[in-house]
Amino acid sequence: MNKQSGFTLIELVIVIIILGVLSAVAVPKFVSLRNEAKLATIKDLKATLETASTFTYTRSMIEGLGNLADETLSSGVKIRYGYPYATQTNLKELIDINEDDWEMTSSSSPRTVVFAFYSDAEDMSVAEIISSTELCKLVYTGADKGERPDISISGCDD
Repeated sequence: MNKQSGFTLIELVIVIIILGVLSAVAVPKFVSLRNEAKLATIKDLKATLETASTFTYTRSMIEGLGNLADETLSSGVKIRYGYPYATQTNLKELIDINEDDWEMTSSSSPRTVVFAFYSDAEDMSVAEIISSTELCKLVYTGADKGERPDISISGCDD
């Protein structure tokens, strides 16, 4: 007698079904982790900008420039009423940001800088990025007299 060993068709089908069930359970978990990581990253950027704004304001008060509309600190950072002026170049001076990861766009009315994940916004125009309600982004709007800059997150799943 010649005995052959191997898997039967039913055993292979059962293994394929088990792998299908496992992937159906695991894939949504990984997608959820990706969204949570993006939200955590953008919240970290918000905290960084808030801290940088506070330090800049403190520095402007020390230098006696805190109540003036448009000035430049001795460090070269432009300020508006003591807070960082809302331009891409100016904010890059304050925070260490990897431009390969972030798409930065600007608007002049009101003066804002928008940060979005490069992978999400690479095929979008500046106008689309600014107006999008679906895109996970952070918006830095420059300070007005007597107010702090507005730093807000929108379009992210909470």
